[in-house]
Amino acid sequence: MAAGAKELSAAGFAFGNFRLAPESRSLLLGDEPVRLGTRAFDILRLLVERAGATVTAEELLAQVWPDVVVEETNLRVQVGALRKVLARGEHGQNAIETVPRGYRFALPVAAISSTPPSVNEAWESASGEHVLHNLPALLATTVGRAEAITLLTDSLAKQRLVTITGPGGVGKTTVAIAVARRCLGRFSDGICFVDLAALSTPNLVTSALASALGIGVLADEPLAGLLSHLRGKHMLLLLDTCEHVVESVAALVESLLSRLPKLRILATSREALRASGEWTHHLPSLSHPPHTEGLKAADALAYPAVDLFVQTARASGERFELNDADAAIVAAVCRRLDGIPLAIEFAAARVGELGIREIAARLDDRFSVLTQGRRTALPRHKTLAATLEWSYQLLPPEEQGMLRQLSAFRGPFTADAAVAVAGTGWTRSAALTCLSNLFAKSLVTADVGGETPLYRLLDTTRAFASEKLTEDESREVSSRHAEFVLSSVRAAELEYESIDTKCWTERHRPLMDDLRGALDWATSPSGDPVLGARLAANSVLVWFAMSLFDEYAQRLKTVVAQFSAPAAADPALSSRLRDAFGHAMWQTGGRIETVVDAFRDAVEIAKNAAMVDAQLRALWGLLVAYSHSGEYDEALAVANQFQALAANVDRPGVELTHHRMAALALHGVGDQAGARVHAERVLEDVASDTKKPRQQGIQFDARIGVRAALSRILWLQGFPKQAWDCAYEGVELARTFGQALPLCYIMTVGVVPVALWTGAKATAKEYTKTLLASSLEHSLIRCYAFARVYHATLVEHADTCLDPTADTYLAEMVATMDERLASEAVLARSERGETWCTAELLRIRATRILDQRDEAEKLLRRSLDIARRQRTLAWELRTATTLAELWQRGNRNTEARDLLAPVYDRFTEGLETQDLMHAAAVLRT
Repeated sequence: MAAGAKELSAAGFAFGNFRLAPESRSLLLGDEPVRLGTRAFDILRLLVERAGATVTAEELLAQVWPDVVVEETNLRVQVGALRKVLARGEHGQNAIETVPRGYRFALPVAAISSTPPSVNEAWESASGEHVLHNLPALLATTVGRAEAITLLTDSLAKQRLVTITGPGGVGKTTVAIAVARRCLGRFSDGICFVDLAALSTPNLVTSALASALGIGVLADEPLAGLLSHLRGKHMLLLLDTCEHVVESVAALVESLLSRLPKLRILATSREALRASGEWTHHLPSLSHPPHTEGLKAADALAYPAVDLFVQTARASGERFELNDADAAIVAAVCRRLDGIPLAIEFAAARVGELGIREIAARLDDRFSVLTQGRRTALPRHKTLAATLEWSYQLLPPEEQGMLRQLSAFRGPFTADAAVAVAGTGWTRSAALTCLSNLFAKSLVTADVGGETPLYRLLDTTRAFASEKLTEDESREVSSRHAEFVLSSVRAAELEYESIDTKCWTERHRPLMDDLRGALDWATSPSGDPVLGARLAANSVLVWFAMSLFDEYAQRLKTVVAQFSAPAAADPALSSRLRDAFGHAMWQTGGRIETVVDAFRDAVEIAKNAAMVDAQLRALWGLLVAYSHSGEYDEALAVANQFQALAANVDRPGVELTHHRMAALALHGVGDQAGARVHAERVLEDVASDTKKPRQQGIQFDARIGVRAALSRILWLQGFPKQAWDCAYEGVELARTFGQALPLCYIMTVGVVPVALWTGAKATAKEYTKTLLASSLEHSLIRCYAFARVYHATLVEHADTCLDPTADTYLAEMVATMDERLASEAVLARSERGETWCTAELLRIRATRILDQRDEAEKLLRRSLDIARRQRTLAWELRTATTLAELWQRGNRNTEARDLLAPVYDRFTEGLETQDLMHAAAVLRT
């Protein structure tokens, strides 16, 4: 198309071997979809539609960022990333030209009438389902790697474990991602990319994999959750940068592959994993021309190293053409850099600034000094280090400083994050310009596949830049980084209730690497214990949402041990830290006493400092802990304390939380009628009809939690059908939200108990099986403990008794489901006052001494009195049936019928349930 042509109007456009479809917002390179973010796509569309004409920077900013004021550096980064994407295609290296005041699309463009398929359609599997993956964008070119990519792709079809080895900077990650993208249609359950570069210790490998999969791991069974999640799945795991945790990776890989026959693993590492069944491919550096006289440009370009150099120079925005005069110089540069792709990209990115001859001269000067390092260092490692040092020394001081500061980030970061870590000595504009320059020089990569560009330092570059920090500078940068992470987790918590949970999780998952890094520094000898405490205390929601309960608990233990400041010095932090510690210990199976003490301390500190919100937050945790420890009177006192405090708080959700707490507490002390009133009040809340999950901190949706309680209450009151309907509604609601915790919770304390109480064993088995798998997969340790005990009740010859100190409420509940599992310690609780199950515990005690007729009858009469006083018709029926059977054996048939028949007749539903059918059989005899 001629320069200055009018805008094209068509269903799609073709240029080189690319096809662009504005309507479906897709870009294809051949048949391969290219991932572009919203901004990058809009820029490309505008340039293509006006191919040959200049589009000014002002026009692009106005069109792509309407009603938003942004710096022009944002545009420069997006265009730079587009150039690198387009450089992968035919003639794409010179697609976007920089011209005075703006940019011009220089390739011929043809309008096409039919649109290419959308990216999602192009990535459909053979079954027609969309392929799941979390592969990052392919930021680097794969020049010279076609043969390796084909070989590795074919190898994955034959081998279950393939490892790409090679020195740093050789392009292992780039090749691995390219291979994985070729395999997208081969794995019906998708591909999971796991970046291990940011891990500080080997014991986090399992957590990193679980986090990438969106699940958690159990502390005492770290493999169990992974195996549960991956069992039966046809899936590829891409484990990237394994060398620093190679032993842990090897052990994990062997365990997974030995148990999961459909799983395949592709790994990258500077050394082989040495795992069983491993097939390794050593990725060589790119071939480059030998030293020959009269080397022509055409001959030089036949070598991948030279081709990469030229493509990178063009992608940096320069109209660079290799001529015969410069061919030998470029070839010499590539030889000097040992054909290492990363080193070549560093050098080629400076062509526009220095020129070919200056680059060659400076490399010679610099390398004559820098390559005299350790004799034991591998030549290519020394070359890359030398190239990094060379590139670093070419930077102006402000860019050197920025690169050093960016080394604080372990994962991807935004421009705003870079500005925050840069410190007060920078203006925003200067920091963004500096970041843009580092990107243009290939020292920082950018992924424009999302709404906001994400920058990243390659692991090699990050390690190099980090070593350049002085001790004082390192502390300052680490402190600013930790403060930024702290503000990020606070912002994430505020955002949690406003967007879809899955979107929230994906948006904030990259934050985890930096959160780990910030905590590692803060708890180190040179760190800041107070800042570490603030980070740990304020990140509870992030850890919980990512199902990383055990890792969080371990980190909290370290923080609590180091945080020695008296509570009076910072009561808000002290209270929140203990509150977080209580929740973490609760979820990871810590002793109830430890949990109670943590919440009680949090309440006391907040009370002394007159911090109402902190008291309310900690009182919720304390009530749950008291309820599960069987301290029901204390739980009710906590609910009343919450009500008194909440009376002066005018904020949505506080009154709802009180009703939910009151329902739990009154249920525990045996007041089922009062508990039902509060539970139904929650369901009547005007906002309860919304389809969106309503989260409060780490509490899940109240409509699900209260249905779990209400289903138990209804069963106790003699409404088994309504109880089941209520519990089942909670399950269906939880399933629509797609969240593991509320689904497991409603099954744990709603569906399975009601199913077991009513005698629906087949249903109980089905839900218990689901509960076991889901709680294990998502590291929900409390729910998993319940599930294992429920499983015991469904075994024909169950003889497992639960230690009531572990979870008294669970011990009591399982006793009421299967009296074989009632321990003597639990039965002794029937003498400690009236609770929700005292009547049933007394009945069970009586069944064990039926040969002592008088003593048994006394216990049963006490049970009846309590059941009638509490109006728990379910317990009254059970006790009346047992007492009637006792009287029958003593030939007191008339008394037996007169006792049991009126109780049975008061039931209006559920006549086909276990207890009612038993009672009917007794009456017939």
